[in-house]
Amino acid sequence: MSHSEHLSFKPVDNDRLARLCGPLDENLKQVETGLDVTIQRRGESLRIQGERARDAVTALTRFYLLAEKQDLSIDDIQLGLVEVRQAAPTGEEAEADAPALVTRRGDLRGRTPRQNRYIKAIQDYDITFGIGPA
Repeated sequence: MSHSEHLSFKPVDNDRLARLCGPLDENLKQVETGLDVTIQRRGESLRIQGERARDAVTALTRFYLLAEKQDLSIDDIQLGLVEVRQAAPTGEEAEADAPALVTRRGDLRGRTPRQNRYIKAIQDYDITFGIGPA
């Protein structure tokens, strides 16, 4: 079941909104990827769809407040998304047996349900192919 949320920033501050979205809406794309949601933007209004739509609204509101004083970097977005995911795990991420790969540098965990399924497949099968961008 897909959830839908609407978010609008009033009064409109175009400079702040531009800092929130990033160049070519790159920051919004990071939020989409990190929370497995779809974001549609028209001016200052955002429509968010997906299982984690409420988490995306929380993250975008937080990022909008940060954008008042500074430009947002990709690192700012990534760290904020990690905080949001840790604060409210849902779905597969909430399972106690969420897969993790143990490496010398620490445990690797999936950030999205699809990444969790991929890590589980790596653990369950001798050969696993991943097709697409890294």
